[in-house]
Amino acid sequence: MAVPTVKRSLRRGVAVLLIPLSGATTLPDFVESALPGVSDAVGIVLFVAAVAYLVGSVGRQVAAAADTPL
Repeated sequence: MAVPTVKRSLRRGVAVLLIPLSGATTLPDFVESALPGVSDAVGIVLFVAAVAYLVGSVGRQVAAAADTPL
């Protein structure tokens, strides 16, 4: 595997792990915040960032594959 492929796989793995983690941070059993609503905001930000990265990453890979000849 080339280095960019390994980096991309690692970043995608982290993004996939952030999706369930973002839901877990909104549960008070896991994170009890001193400021109400902070854990909800962190969960939403993590979820949106992970999904946006995955959509963008897959989109770039599909666009690159579309440019290669069969």
